Amino acid sequence: MSLLEKYQYGQGRISLAPWATTIDPASYQWIGDADGFSLKPTSDKVQHKESYSGQKGLVRSFPVGASLDVTINGYQFDAAAIARVMRGTVANIALGTVTDESLGTTRAVGDEVYLANPFVSSVVVKDSTGTPMTLVEGTDYTVDLDFGRITILNIGTYVQPFKASYSYAARNTVGILKTGQQLYALRYDELNLAEGNEPRIVQVHKLAPDLVQELQLISTGTDVSGMQLTGAALLDSSKPASGDLGQFAAVIEKAPVA
Repeated sequence: MSLLEKYQYGQGRISLAPWATTIDPASYQWIGDADGFSLKPTSDKVQHKESYSGQKGLVRSFPVGASLDVTINGYQFDAAAIARVMRGTVANIALGTVTDESLGTTRAVGDEVYLANPFVSSVVVKDSTGTPMTLVEGTDYTVDLDFGRITILNIGTYVQPFKASYSYAARNTVGILKTGQQLYALRYDELNLAEGNEPRIVQVHKLAPDLVQELQLISTGTDVSGMQLTGAALLDSSKPASGDLGQFAAVIEKAPVA
């Protein structure tokens, strides 16, 4: 029987679902753009070299265990992705309004004051006279609406503390290092460009991810920042040892037509 040549040049979608003994198929979420995905098996071995020949020859070598390391190079930088690699939680903060937030009692010209909320609009700043006077934006202060940063330009005869009233938009906040390790089921839907976009499925049944090694937030060079997710495929005892999918991972492809 002749060999049917097959080469590999893959691209595709990686999706993760919270691990459970029974995975809800609807719980898989695509992690976004990723340009790297690899599986690296490692064998744990016992080796013995003899001590009688003067050559220290290897006389026994046998495996006693195996592990499977997983590496993903991703580029999705939303709140969910950051939480996943930093063991964080995502809090969804609803939009709202603030009235008379104090900017402090001894502000000077040039001071920058951050409001309690970012992503603000309709900012009005008043002083603390009996009948509050309204400061003039662009003359007495400037405001960066995205970051909620007010810069004092003029004190004049105004009475401090200045007080800001404003609206703020809904936001997602990631609290970093707030949770323990989350286990995932991984599915990779591949298109093999070397074989005319032939489809292939790779499953890692029980992935234990590490913390991201580095989260690059200030970028240089000619490409966008990425984040590398590494981890280990654990033995999934909910899968039968004798089953077709194994207990660590599986590769699934269409059988060639005879």
